[in-house]
Amino acid sequence: MMLVFAIDYPMEVAAKKQVAREQIRADYQWLKSDLDKQTKQLKDFFIQSDTLDPSCSSTTLLALRQAHFHISNVAEFGVVNPDGYLTCTSWGAPPEPIKTIGPKPVKSQQLRYFGPIHTNYIGEAALVIAKTRSDGFEINALLPQPLLSRKINELDRPYDFVALVDAKLGVPITIVGGYTLPLDYDLFPLTKTTELNDHRFDDTHQHYLLAEPVKDIPSLALVVAVNVDTLYRGAYTPPLASISLYVFVFVLLFFFSKAYHQNYRSRKNELINHLNSGDFINFYQLIWNANTKQFAGVEVLVRLNHPLEGVLTPNRFLPDIESNNLNLALTYAVIENITEDLVKLTQWHPTLKVNINITGEHLKDDKFKQLALELNTQIPHLVLEITENELIESDDTEVIETITLFREQGVRVAIDDFGTGYAGLQYLKSLPFDILKIDQSYTAAIGTNSQLAILLDALIELAKKLEIDIVAEGVETQAQADYLLAKEVYFHQGWLYHKAQGIEQLISKKL
Repeated sequence: MMLVFAIDYPMEVAAKKQVAREQIRADYQWLKSDLDKQTKQLKDFFIQSDTLDPSCSSTTLLALRQAHFHISNVAEFGVVNPDGYLTCTSWGAPPEPIKTIGPKPVKSQQLRYFGPIHTNYIGEAALVIAKTRSDGFEINALLPQPLLSRKINELDRPYDFVALVDAKLGVPITIVGGYTLPLDYDLFPLTKTTELNDHRFDDTHQHYLLAEPVKDIPSLALVVAVNVDTLYRGAYTPPLASISLYVFVFVLLFFFSKAYHQNYRSRKNELINHLNSGDFINFYQLIWNANTKQFAGVEVLVRLNHPLEGVLTPNRFLPDIESNNLNLALTYAVIENITEDLVKLTQWHPTLKVNINITGEHLKDDKFKQLALELNTQIPHLVLEITENELIESDDTEVIETITLFREQGVRVAIDDFGTGYAGLQYLKSLPFDILKIDQSYTAAIGTNSQLAILLDALIELAKKLEIDIVAEGVETQAQADYLLAKEVYFHQGWLYHKAQGIEQLISKKL
């Protein structure tokens, strides 16, 4: 028995540590890919804008404002002349050229950054991403530091810090947490992906660190670090245990260790096992009609009821689901759970709308189409939610035909997280959808002077012109709810009204 323990225990600890590091990598890659995507959009726009009139003509203003709308997290686009004076912005031409805080345009054609700087136009600190044109003028974009910090802070793991830093010097640009660096490793200048495990840092603790230059701006780097004591908490079993417990564990290991390790080595096999075991469960978040002051529907949110870690939110497993092509299998499990909950749901609310999140892949899958149409005959109202970018990236004849078929059968289609993608007005007009769900970042901007607060009103007017129902996500305060109600946005979703709950908690709520 002791021999089994001596062999198996270190392997189990090592495997759990590996899983913990993979979870950090998944979070990091999610944040890094989002950052790379935005800088790629900026790079493409800067290249396209090489011949724009720097004198702020109507054509130039239109191009800058279109990019302002399409590229998220940008507060302002600007054009700077070779002497360092701002001649044009996406908000309009200044009365006279303004001397900028940053350096004069340099000859390099590469993307670069400077800042953060404080600008009068947005009234807060911003990181500036810039590119010099062939004529010596510079075109740049301002990314407000609070937006960058909020994006970094969306990771729900106990990191010591997550930061954008100067890749040459290591100076933090935007940071959440306490900055610390390894004592025995020269991390900077950073030119490639770097992973450090169990190194001692200048705060006297050991950390696991990931760092990588931003793809299109290699002078910037994304760095995350987490204390190994926190990271590996739970990887070790208690050092003291009774002999009877050891005997019980050893007997189990004797019969199941081979199968256990075979499945544990593969994250995909682990996820499949969770799917087969029914560990993925449905949570429901209610949608509130602020006009009638009644709940109008529920959005189905999936959780993983992990046997060891408890109930996990999607950011803990969704990246692995997507990378292992298990989106469809997860949706089948969600629909099966809805079917099991259906009697309780309809008894609780006979006219309930049920919203399910899907991807473009679902719209090309025959089994999903059949399941969705069957589910539509069993519930009062079925709504399929697909994100703006997913719909655009999956745009082809089959997708449009499937959406049209669903609508003919009474299934409504919603664009989720609207305002975070890059769909143009004419494109949106041609898409067969019924509901527009405004992303929670716009709701959070209500009552502020940020660009998102300004764009929110434009999005609401856009939806009204297209005669599309609007749902505002992320409503957390009464002030936000009152503002939306004044704008005739009646459908709200957020913690002000209801947090996502399991079926039993949901039906115990009085309507």
